Amino acid sequence: MSARTDPIAVPKPVPAGPSDFTTPDPSAQVCGDTFDLDPRRSLAVTDEALLAGFTFTRVMDQIVETAAKPGLTREALYGRWWDYMNTSDAAAFPEALHCDDTVIKGKNSLGAFPIQCPRPEGALAFTDPFSDPDNNPDSYIPIGLFNRFDLARTDGSNCGEYRIVFAKRSGTFDSQNRNLIIFEASLPNPFPACGVEGCRPIAQAWAKLSDIDSEALRAKALEDFYFGDGAGAGPVVHADNYGPKGGQIRTNSFMPDPNLWQLREFVFSHECGFGPCIKPTLVKSNPFPQLFADPSPGKGGEAFKKWFLKQVPNLEVTDVNRFFLTDVGTFNAGQSSSEGVFDIYRLQSGDGTPFRDAIQAAITKPGVTTDQILNRTLTLSCAGCHEHANTPENGDLGGGLQWAPTLGFVQTTEEFTEDGEFGLRFPLSEQLDQIFLPHRKQVLEDFLTKAACSNCDALKIKLFGTKIVDPHKFDPPGPKAPGLTLGGPPRTH
Repeated sequence: MSARTDPIAVPKPVPAGPSDFTTPDPSAQVCGDTFDLDPRRSLAVTDEALLAGFTFTRVMDQIVETAAKPGLTREALYGRWWDYMNTSDAAAFPEALHCDDTVIKGKNSLGAFPIQCPRPEGALAFTDPFSDPDNNPDSYIPIGLFNRFDLARTDGSNCGEYRIVFAKRSGTFDSQNRNLIIFEASLPNPFPACGVEGCRPIAQAWAKLSDIDSEALRAKALEDFYFGDGAGAGPVVHADNYGPKGGQIRTNSFMPDPNLWQLREFVFSHECGFGPCIKPTLVKSNPFPQLFADPSPGKGGEAFKKWFLKQVPNLEVTDVNRFFLTDVGTFNAGQSSSEGVFDIYRLQSGDGTPFRDAIQAAITKPGVTTDQILNRTLTLSCAGCHEHANTPENGDLGGGLQWAPTLGFVQTTEEFTEDGEFGLRFPLSEQLDQIFLPHRKQVLEDFLTKAACSNCDALKIKLFGTKIVDPHKFDPPGPKAPGLTLGGPPRTH
């Protein structure tokens, strides 16, 4: 492995010609075909050479363009976004949203629960990440593209999420000044009349990457998919795909004073009172930690406990990629902190409390304890997925389930590189490599195998109105739940 002292790769000339992400000819894939995809080509792309065209400026420019609001600039969109981390009396943009806009019982809050306000990331509202990007410590570098076809809804309402991870350049040389941004676009179904089978062109296109050996052609295919219309569903990078039609933008920040790793979630909105903005939202699958205390504060504590006891069967599922929570809703917190003990649900629950006794009574599978149920809940949260579950105490899930560590708060890092297919690439965590990617690979391969034996014709459905698609044909094994995806019950990571 090498330290991040080398320059970022420069894009190489891309040959002219049609995109490698055009809608595939179904005849090229026949019933009975099997697949063995390369996860580092078709699921997680971190090669510097392939990421060179994915600049932060390009992404923000395209969001501004697709927002279609006259006068909106990337600088204003970015500055107002991060100004939320400031209080209104210390704002860079007085008209923007700020973290002290909502006060509940004397505490700055988001949703029903308190948040840390202000945050050191508020300083970013006063910076320009777009100028001199190769040398500016406040600029961002792309460190990964992630195919989340496994998140496609089995009802065909979307075709999964397609993510771009950026890291603040300062993090390549200063471990105390890091900020990661993940643009998580939800992609519409190009052929919704076929149900989730209409997502087949997208699945085939990602699968094709496993067979493209050319660096230039693979880079072009990826750029066409994200910024063009390479799979017939429109561009991935579109304002509506980061909130109005699903999707979100997440951040993972560690900036000086105070030194506290914290994860947040945002969505693009066309109207924030002053025009479009990227605004904060509750962090999915992250119940506010103090709700696990007994008694928990506030009137919602007892409602939460009744809800959680109904989740125990969902958390007992003996598959590390498929246990889940449903309808967390207003119990979600506005932040998730990866340091300290506040966000560790098992510790919040105390010792020998009536709530812990009730959880134990709700468990039906032998050999699974209350602590392990709470640890499974933790892994579904941002803090647990990224850092807290790295320790043996928090990573004990019981039932023979295995967990694996991250790269110290992150799943892929800007701090160092490793040798890859086309030179240097950014590394992946053991958690991704051993837990998540094998599952996502199997989901994509299984879908392609079933889709190859399909006879869905979107045009005929449109003309004659006869829907011939079995709505349960692509249901995954294991438990069913509202919002079921190809990968199983809905999860956020």
